[in-house]
Amino acid sequence: MDYSLTIIELILFAILMTGTPGPGNLLMMAAGSASINFNRIIYFLIGILAGKTLVNIAISFGIGFVIIENELFYTLLKILSSVFIIYISAMSLKKESIGSKNINLNKFTFKNGLIVHPLSPKTWSMIIIAHTEISSLNTNYYLKSLIIWIIFILGAITFHALYAYAGIYTGKIFSGNFNISRGLFLLTILFVLWFLFNSP
Repeated sequence: MDYSLTIIELILFAILMTGTPGPGNLLMMAAGSASINFNRIIYFLIGILAGKTLVNIAISFGIGFVIIENELFYTLLKILSSVFIIYISAMSLKKESIGSKNINLNKFTFKNGLIVHPLSPKTWSMIIIAHTEISSLNTNYYLKSLIIWIIFILGAITFHALYAYAGIYTGKIFSGNFNISRGLFLLTILFVLWFLFNSP
């Protein structure tokens, strides 16, 4: 298989996977609408990216295939991921103080961001699929892993930031409207519940 064609296919796959709505993107959008300032959620984003990197490293050492093949562990991971995302969203629905119109952003820390992707079955699945797609390349396995990490981390940076700025823009349009931010967090919760009960 042509090397450049394989890389292009991998890039398109990464765009599809990292660009579609998911817990990470929706949390960044909701946090953006609540903060109206990208700097307030930058550490959460860095944590998310670090967590994705940890998943890439784990899969490079073969751990990911064990997780995906073990139905019980995969289901447990899906449940834990859903509970964690719902917890962050629900806690963020609380106002910072009585009478405040601001969403509570205390849960959007580096530590909580670090957990998002390792708990996400979607993240494990898409990176493992990427390893399968790129397996035909006649190059070192760890170089393949590095290529996958670079492509997916660039996709994550791009789309997480875009979702955050979409939230920030929405928040500025409806400045001071607590219900807009609350609605985005509720949307995140509904998406996670749908994923929990409808994904294989």
